[in-house]
Amino acid sequence: MKPVQKMLPSVCVVAAVLALLSACSGSEDGDGKDRNDAPIGWSTCNALFGADRIDALQDAMGEGTLETLNSPFPVDELMSARAAVTRRWEPGKELSLRTRDHPCELGVDNTNKRFASYAAWALDSPARITAGKAGSGWESAGSVYVKREDAGLHVFAVFPCKIKGSHKDQEAGLPFEVETQVRNVPNFDTKLLDEMTAQFIRTLAEGLPCTNDLHIPATL
Repeated sequence: MKPVQKMLPSVCVVAAVLALLSACSGSEDGDGKDRNDAPIGWSTCNALFGADRIDALQDAMGEGTLETLNSPFPVDELMSARAAVTRRWEPGKELSLRTRDHPCELGVDNTNKRFASYAAWALDSPARITAGKAGSGWESAGSVYVKREDAGLHVFAVFPCKIKGSHKDQEAGLPFEVETQVRNVPNFDTKLLDEMTAQFIRTLAEGLPCTNDLHIPATL
C-alpha cells in the first residue's frame, strides 16, 4: 500500500525536525514505504512516532492508498507553541488549555479508515486522576496515566511535564495530555497503538522539553 505525496505548499523544514526523523530505507521494489521525499505531513508523523511504527501502521490499515490528512505543522513549532503557553500559566488562570493540536492524522483513500493523534495541556492532573475526580478507567504506567476506550482503539495518556521558566506549580497543576485513535480498521492490533502512544509521549517529553524525571515504558 503506497502513500500519496500530496501537493502541499513548499515549507522550509527546520533542521531540528529533520534530526528527529528515522529515515526509511527506500527501495525500488514498490514496497511503498520510502517517505524521504514526502511532504512535511509525513515528516511530522515519522518524527513523532518513528518511521518504523508508521510503516507498521501502514500495513495494519489494510489495502488502499494511505494519505496524510494533518496540516503541515513542523514538530518544533508544536513544541515551542505549547511551551510558550505553559510559561504564561498561573494557578486559576485560563489559557484556552483545551485547544488541541492534531499533529498526525492518516487515512486510507475512499474509506473511513483513520488514525488520529492529539496533543494538549491537560485539565485533569495526576492528583485528580488518582483521587478518582477524573472519571474511572485510568491506570498507571510508569509516570503516565492511561485510559482506553473503544476496546483499546482510543488511548488517552496524561503525564506531568515541568517546563523551564514556568510557574513552580505547573508540573502538578498543568500536565500534558495526548490521545491516539484508530477508527474503522477491523482487528487492529491494540499493542501497536500502545507502542505508538508511548513513543508519542517520549518524543514530546524530549522535545518540549520536560525537565522533570519521567519513566515512560516502551509500551503502555
